[in-house]
Amino acid sequence: MSTLTAISLILLAYAFGSISIARLVTRLFAPSLNLEQVSLPDARTGGTFTLKTTGATTASLVLGPRVGGLIGVLDILKGLLPALAVRLLWPEQSLYLWVGAAVVAGHIWPIFHRFHGGGGLSPALGVFLVIDPLGLLVCVLAAMILGLFVFKEITVVVMGGAVLFIPWVLLRSGDLAAAAAVLLINVLLALAVLPDVRVQMEARKQGKTDLSNSMDVIPMGRMMKKMMLKMGLKPHQRKVQDEDPTSTAP
Repeated sequence: MSTLTAISLILLAYAFGSISIARLVTRLFAPSLNLEQVSLPDARTGGTFTLKTTGATTASLVLGPRVGGLIGVLDILKGLLPALAVRLLWPEQSLYLWVGAAVVAGHIWPIFHRFHGGGGLSPALGVFLVIDPLGLLVCVLAAMILGLFVFKEITVVVMGGAVLFIPWVLLRSGDLAAAAAVLLINVLLALAVLPDVRVQMEARKQGKTDLSNSMDVIPMGRMMKKMMLKMGLKPHQRKVQDEDPTSTAP
């Protein structure tokens, strides 16, 4: 394959990733809704929490979990299909990895929407499925256990699987190109979710929220919370202090 062909495919993958499925589906179900201007009330603090990204998570919060789930599945396919097609057409080359990374980059920074897109996790999962579906399942389950029962942090639950996938690919296959691509995708994901994570971490530090409330913000979190409650487990909860924050009383 020529260098020009490879670059062209990567650019096409970025353009394909820039198609915002969340916006398209939202226009179908709620034409007047702008996903970039969604403010969520926080019943515990009386304030609001606004997501910086415009993907399946934001859409599910205003349109419901079914619509959000549909968008999430379509976003996974958005990452899976281009990477799978390139891998099948050129099985001896690692181009599919960089095509997948380009789709994730387009999803996060879409050229069609002023570079304001989603968090990128769903298309990243689609790419990881092409690399090693069993490994992805193991890493996601491990992240769930670590996030819910060890660190008690929803960010670990949601993002931990992608991070654990780096050593998994490196140790299981020894494929340096695949490990490098997974590392690159993780960097892209970190840059995308950093603003939201900062807000959540600051709220947790101040005691304004906890794991249970954080899980309610994310579709995957709500699903796992329901599973825990059915098993008789309760996510870690913290009482919010009602005292004057300027008070020095113990």
